[in-house]
Amino acid sequence: MIRKILFTVMLIAAVMFAAGTAMADCTASWVSPADGSSYPVGTLVDLTGQAGASGSVGGTGLDLALVIDTSGSMGWSPDYTLNNYAKPAAIALVNALPADTTSVAVIGFNSSANTYQVLTALNPNKQDVIDAINSLIDGGGTNIGSGVAEATTTLLSGNTAGRAMMQVVLSDGFGSYNDEAETAYDVYGQVVHTVGVPGHDPDLMQEIATDGHGIYTNVSDLSTLIGIFDGTGGSLVGLDYVLITLPDGTVLNSDNGDFAVDGLGNFILPDWVIQSGAQTFTAQAFCTAGESSSPVTLTLNGTTTGVPEPTTMLLLGFGLLGLVGFRRKQS
Repeated sequence: MIRKILFTVMLIAAVMFAAGTAMADCTASWVSPADGSSYPVGTLVDLTGQAGASGSVGGTGLDLALVIDTSGSMGWSPDYTLNNYAKPAAIALVNALPADTTSVAVIGFNSSANTYQVLTALNPNKQDVIDAINSLIDGGGTNIGSGVAEATTTLLSGNTAGRAMMQVVLSDGFGSYNDEAETAYDVYGQVVHTVGVPGHDPDLMQEIATDGHGIYTNVSDLSTLIGIFDGTGGSLVGLDYVLITLPDGTVLNSDNGDFAVDGLGNFILPDWVIQSGAQTFTAQAFCTAGESSSPVTLTLNGTTTGVPEPTTMLLLGFGLLGLVGFRRKQS
């Protein structure tokens, strides 16, 4: 009987462990262009992808809700957390995101929540999103759950087909929460990441991230917040670095500054010049917990159009010579 009990306990533990590691799987995916796309030789193409420890975006891009604490403590703090840190960090993230494949909504919450900007494509409307971030005003209590619920509704109402949905929740306080992140993920598939700045409740912010299958980031030093958001000093999604192998075998490392990766793990290889034939790129992610993703490939094809084949050119030359001879006979 004791053996059966021990076996059952071990089995449950194994299942829970497997589930926990699945939530933190290190993944990478290519977002655009679509695998197998063809372009004329010489075309400049931006290759974008996404990586992190909470699942890859994949698909055609990302719909993101920035959920920012606007309670009174965000303005009463000696560091003026909202104006001096939260707003600049959110703007840094927006500026680092791939504009062509990302839409952003801005949610502010205190005693209740308010949508300051509906889900908006960054290209060509990035400034509207930045203006909304700058318009956030502090005052009131800290109902974090209302912010998550408002973001869930806002993302659903504007979600682009084929795009993943994600929330980034930033707070400095102890607040109300009623499993809204669990609903966001379990019912609607929205990953919820949390960022706690000085003064926050670590247990609560960790609970929200766990419910939302996201990553919890504890920012003890506010001066590092902007670097985490824009990817220059860390990651919001548990990402360490990304390697990209080019068609000629050259390996690029984001940790060396070879290409850009933002705070949400979006990576960009800009201005690739399409060459003739098939060109295959490989991306692999390495996450902060020590895991690495399986390599993922993207193949693009370079086409030559409107350029005559050598045989065609030869026949054309003979034809022109024949025309010259015919005109001489006529004269």
